[in-house]
Amino acid sequence: MLEPTSGGAAAAAYTVGTITITGSFLGLQYDLLLVGMAGGLVALSFFEQTTRTKMAISVITSALVAGYATPVAYVGVLEFAAWTAKTGDALRWLCAFGIGLSAQTIVPLGIKWLKTKYGGPQ
Repeated sequence: MLEPTSGGAAAAAYTVGTITITGSFLGLQYDLLLVGMAGGLVALSFFEQTTRTKMAISVITSALVAGYATPVAYVGVLEFAAWTAKTGDALRWLCAFGIGLSAQTIVPLGIKWLKTKYGGPQ
């Protein structure tokens, strides 16, 4: 088994190109993808050891979720805390990092909830 940090770094090096190319086809912002990927790499350090394939999928998922969810979260934060508008891009990146960090927990919980609600293999 691989150590999460070294395995995560290897998976990240392999997936950076995949994430940015995929993001360009999907119309996502590169900076949000990369910051979300960084959050996913940090999250890997808190999980048990796993295979490189699972690490790569986890990091890619974190980046894509951050790419899609950050613009919505950013607008939500600006709506409810208008004083944060002065921070500029730092707030966008913080949202992307937090979403990338939490995506590895939230996505499996969401899938489990959907399976419970609508049926399907457990």
